[in-house]
Amino acid sequence: ILTYGEQTEILKVATQPSFGVRWLIPHLKGFGKRHPNIHLDIRNEMEPFSLLQGSADVVFFFGQGTWPGATCVELFREEVVPVCAPELLQGRELTDAAQVAELVLMQSASRPEAWHEWFLEQGLHTDNSYHGPRFDTFYMALSAAQAGCGVALVPRYLVEKELGDGSLVIAWNHAMRSHGAHYLAFAEHAAEVPKVRALVEWTREQLG
Repeated sequence: ILTYGEQTEILKVATQPSFGVRWLIPHLKGFGKRHPNIHLDIRNEMEPFSLLQGSADVVFFFGQGTWPGATCVELFREEVVPVCAPELLQGRELTDAAQVAELVLMQSASRPEAWHEWFLEQGLHTDNSYHGPRFDTFYMALSAAQAGCGVALVPRYLVEKELGDGSLVIAWNHAMRSHGAHYLAFAEHAAEVPKVRALVEWTREQLG
């Protein structure tokens, strides 16, 4: 593709859906203005293997950050909090974390142990930790929480907006640190590719 005599390059970016919608896309504002010759092609990928298959130049993923043949740049760590629609609590404040288990616990397919670990951190064990509707993405679980279907255990960065406008509330104020972190990854041999370097530098600036 040629634009104004300058070669336009496609930068293929893979991201997990919820991260893409809630963090990546808002933080890409202005990237196109600075780099008009780079066209972003962003796609949803639940797993970071697309980098090795060559179907992506840069991958954003959550995990441990050790990946053969790739350079992984840690972006940020996260904590998860239990959120629900305010009407689910019917105006009452919970007085014990165990009361959360009496509500419908929405499960995340990518982190099936999350509720069990959240209760365990508070010295609690409940048979309900693994019971409840299961969702493929945090984004779907959040939509269900907003609809009043139950409580979702989600990364705080995903729900800042809803907590701010009151459409979601924290059911019980215990935040649990996640075991992994969010990373940006690219193939080791691509470190000096200008379009890859441009996105890496931009992302680092956004984290400020």
